[in-house]
Amino acid sequence: MTTHNLGADELLALLRDPSLKAESIVEEMECAGCSPPSAEQVSRTREALARIAHVEAERAAGLAPAPTGESSLAGLSDQIHALPEVLAVAATHAAGQAGRSDLLLLLASSAPKSVAKEAKRELQRLKQKGVQIPELKQQGTAVVKAPPEAEAPSCYASSIDAYGERAVWWSRAAKGGVEVVQAVISDVKGVIAIDALMLSRRSFREFVKRLPRQGVVTTAELPRDHARWLIAGAEHEGTRNGFSPPESYGAALRLLGPAPSEAPPHPADAINFGPDGELPHALAGAALFADPLFLPWIPEEEPLRTFAQRADEIAQSQLYLDKAQKLEAFERAADEASETYFQPPRNQRYARRLMEMAHVLAGEKRIDAARTALAVARQLLRGDKSPFTRALFTHALEGRFDEPAPAAESQSALIVP
Repeated sequence: MTTHNLGADELLALLRDPSLKAESIVEEMECAGCSPPSAEQVSRTREALARIAHVEAERAAGLAPAPTGESSLAGLSDQIHALPEVLAVAATHAAGQAGRSDLLLLLASSAPKSVAKEAKRELQRLKQKGVQIPELKQQGTAVVKAPPEAEAPSCYASSIDAYGERAVWWSRAAKGGVEVVQAVISDVKGVIAIDALMLSRRSFREFVKRLPRQGVVTTAELPRDHARWLIAGAEHEGTRNGFSPPESYGAALRLLGPAPSEAPPHPADAINFGPDGELPHALAGAALFADPLFLPWIPEEEPLRTFAQRADEIAQSQLYLDKAQKLEAFERAADEASETYFQPPRNQRYARRLMEMAHVLAGEKRIDAARTALAVARQLLRGDKSPFTRALFTHALEGRFDEPAPAAESQSALIVP
């Protein structure tokens, strides 16, 4: 467009002045540096303004405007398209003054670039005044296509340690990369640490490669809803136990968005117990402590210290004739300690931990161990007695006697509280 010093409001004032002829307006535009339109084009602009003003007048009088219909609206839009650029921009500005969002939306999506740009400006002004404006439809083919659902980044969680703590990595696709929220959560203390990252897709792939795999800590892929549910559940439990999340939690929430209103299906529910059913796996619960992932699991300090003192008394007592009697007494003491320790609230906490670990093990294709962890979790939820609960105590003190208690299959070193 030719450079000129005639603004849209000034041009509209000329066009709306009934005392000025079309030819006079052409002369004024030429004097202002505009490429002069024809008198006929000025007249057509005035007709378009009259159609816009008709609706504006009815609105000002409190009357609903007569329905224009799709064809009439499109015709008005086409009439504005056909005008020289300076006149079309002025007419678009008039449509904004009249609150004609329907016409502006059509112009914004179909008019030449300069007119569409003016229409979008007017729509933005209407939005700022509180007018509800539908979102503009994308035109043409996007230069950067949104990643298809199959390429959506995965979420991950680590295995759980002896204190019920783990790391969770929630992620989602974003323009230019991947948004990641990494959190350290506890089923007792809640959200311990959390922060948000923006990574390129390449950096995210490298990030995933560096996550711990196998050994005493490993990582499993999670559904996004479940990862979000884990973070929300940790925050709830921590608050209930008197722990507040860190200040960075608020910023992370803006990325995470709301948690699912109901618990999503647990990924461990997909584990099949096989032809033998659940019972054999439940009876093998003590064998979990031979696994490196469960080896660090021990009771809290005070219950373990009490049990260790009782084990020392048995080891030093002269009341038992031989090692077999001492081992039998040791097992009875472990039963008593586990029955005191595993009450309903703790049963539920350990059941949740074991279900999460079942999914972790299944992700590593260790199906037998996954089935055992899931079977023990269901035992605890039912309140049934389990070899796992006694072994939690006995494996922590394995080596206290010359030979280990039968329930303990771990080859770990002596752990002294």
